[in-house]
Amino acid sequence: MEVKEMSMSDIETRSLEIEEELVKDDADIESLTAEVQQLEERKVEIEKEAEGREKIIEEVISEKTEIEGIEKEEVRKKMDVKELRNTKEYIDAYAEYVKGNEKELRTLLTENAEEDGTIAVPTYVEDRIWTDWDKSPILSRVRKTFVKGNYKVGYEASATGAVLHKEGADAPDEEELVIAYIEFVADYYKKWIKVSDNVLALRGQAFLDYLFDEFGHQMAVALENAIVAEIATSNLSAKVNHELDGDAVLAGLAKLSDEALNPVAIMSKATYASIKAIRTTAGARIEDAFEGLEVLFNNTVSGILVGDLDGVIVNFPDGMDFKYIVDDKSLAEYDLVKIVGKIMAAMHLVRPNGFAVVNETTA
Repeated sequence: MEVKEMSMSDIETRSLEIEEELVKDDADIESLTAEVQQLEERKVEIEKEAEGREKIIEEVISEKTEIEGIEKEEVRKKMDVKELRNTKEYIDAYAEYVKGNEKELRTLLTENAEEDGTIAVPTYVEDRIWTDWDKSPILSRVRKTFVKGNYKVGYEASATGAVLHKEGADAPDEEELVIAYIEFVADYYKKWIKVSDNVLALRGQAFLDYLFDEFGHQMAVALENAIVAEIATSNLSAKVNHELDGDAVLAGLAKLSDEALNPVAIMSKATYASIKAIRTTAGARIEDAFEGLEVLFNNTVSGILVGDLDGVIVNFPDGMDFKYIVDDKSLAEYDLVKIVGKIMAAMHLVRPNGFAVVNETTA
C-alpha cells in the first residue's frame, strides 16, 4: 500500500514493523528513515483533514440562516405521526374523520407531521383497543399477524422421526415429510347501532369514548367466540369423547402434541360449576379436576377445549383499529344516524393436536 493511501491505523502498524527492521544487522537504514519521514507527513495530512471536517460540522450546527425561506426553528417543530397522534388536536380531527369529515385530519397531517399518506389512529384509541383485548384471556394469548390480503401458513402434517444409526450400518431411510397449508381469508366482524344527532354532535374524545364503549368490548367478544369455534371445528384438533367429569380435562391433555407447552382449559361457567360440584364416593371434593391448568371461560363452548392458544394465529390484514361507516341520510327523517363498526380478521389453529376437543359422550 502506498503511504498516501494509508489510514492512521495503517501508519501505526507500519511504524511498528519499521522498528523491528531497524534492529536487524542488514537493515537499510537510509531507506527506512525516508519511509518514516513519509509516514510522519501522512499523519499530518490526516490530522488536517480531520480538523477540516470538524470545522464544517461546527459551522452546520451553529448556522442560523433560513432554509428555503423557513427558519430551522420552524423545521424542528415538525413532528412525526407518532408524536402528533398524542395531541388533542389529532384526537378531535380523527373523531371528525370517523364521521366522514376527512379534510380537518388531512390538513393537520400536512401542516404538522412527516407522514406517508396513511391515517393512523390516535395513540389513545390504540391503547383503548389493546386494553379491551388484553382483558380477554383468550385474545391476549393467541398470536397476531398483520399480513395484507390472503396468505398461507404451512405446518408439518406428518414426518418420519430420527433413528439410531450405528457406524458401518446401512444408511437410514430418507425422512418422509409432508407439509400441508392453511389459507387465511379474512372476514368482517361487524356491529351497528342507531344514534341520535346529539351523539353525532359530540366532539373529539367524547365521541370516540362513546364509540368504544359501544363497540370495543363487543368486537372482542365476537373475535373470542370465533376463535373457540375455530378450535372446536378444526381438523387439527384432537377429538375426544368423554363424560364432562373430573377426568375430562385429563383426557384432553393426554391427546396434546409435545409442542403444546402452555395448555389451558376453556369451558363455559356451567361446565366448570358441574365439574367442581362432583364428589367422590367418599364424599371428598375433587381438588384438582383441572390438572393444574388455568381455566378460561367462554359460554359458547359446549364441551371442554384443552390446549395451547399459542398454536392459534389471528391475522388482521387492515390492522387492529376498527373501521367505521357513518350514515346520516337513510334515517334522517327520524333524526337518527347509523354507525357501523367493523374489523377484518381470519383465525386458524395451525398446530396439529395443539388442542383437544372434549365432547360429552353420547349413547
